[in-house]
Amino acid sequence: MAKFSRVRIVVQLIVGVAILLWLLQLGNSSEVFTSILQFNPIHLIGAVAFFLTASTFVGLALCTTLRRSNPNAPLRQMLMASFAGQLLSDVTPVRSGYFLTPVFLKGLASIPVEKGMTGVLATGGINSFVKVIICLVGLGYFTSYLQLPADITTSLLVGVVVLLIAGVFFMLLMWNKRFSRLVVKFERIPLFGKKLTKFTKVFVDVQKEGSKVRYSLVFVAALILLSILANATALYFIFYGIWFTLTPTLHLIDFFFIAAFASVLTYIPITIAGLGVQEAGYVLLLHILLGLPLSSINPNLVAFALITRALFTGTDIIGIGPLIKVGLKQNSADPIRS
Repeated sequence: MAKFSRVRIVVQLIVGVAILLWLLQLGNSSEVFTSILQFNPIHLIGAVAFFLTASTFVGLALCTTLRRSNPNAPLRQMLMASFAGQLLSDVTPVRSGYFLTPVFLKGLASIPVEKGMTGVLATGGINSFVKVIICLVGLGYFTSYLQLPADITTSLLVGVVVLLIAGVFFMLLMWNKRFSRLVVKFERIPLFGKKLTKFTKVFVDVQKEGSKVRYSLVFVAALILLSILANATALYFIFYGIWFTLTPTLHLIDFFFIAAFASVLTYIPITIAGLGVQEAGYVLLLHILLGLPLSSINPNLVAFALITRALFTGTDIIGIGPLIKVGLKQNSADPIRS
């Protein structure tokens, strides 16, 4: 199973890189890199600042849920744990790496895994619902005056369905008692049952903790909304940092919906965190919004997509410190290695 998982990740990485190389070829790689080198440095600073702000809002959303059962947990350590989880989500299929955040919360802020998992599930569920709503509104907004290609709408709808299912599943995990009773029954399975005891205990504890975070969900939704707005502002800076001589034809509201669309594309399980798929989505959608012909790919738009990927992941590099720190703690605590 582990070997199959590694092979799948390698295949997804190859597919993602292949899509990026294909975009570079279509956009003329030399012109794309020229556009990147001419990127306005002031807009670069603005984009970095807003990407960091967006990640901080996501971290604060997680902290809001954790404060219910961990009022004395240090805010800085919780934020660093969130950055570590976000960094892993940037480099894992379907952004699944974020579910390791409870490990970082335990290592950095001494928050029990079940309480950390409750916060992650609550934040992830609300994040899913907010983005699903924004994407559906955005589709209605753009289709009211544009003819979107079937490729875009189909990809977005696939991502929306994945997010919607994930959101519902997360909420059921926390609050539906039938799930807890079902999981406990797995302990009765011969041979494997005893090995599942620790997992079932954590799951039952997660459901107990879930009732404590219900009253935080509106505030969590507001913080997720602010994070999408911050990401949209970063996209706005990147776009006009490349086309700094262009009279504004796209507005912040356009990038607000584009940011939600782009986030949804990262959940399509074809590549790692939507690598290549997201960039192709940016290029195709912006071509249509700008009224450019699809017969040739504008190199500035490919540059926009590549800069966005680099800055979005690069700003989460703050999480590398806590990731390494917790990893070293785990290794030193391993009796086999020590």
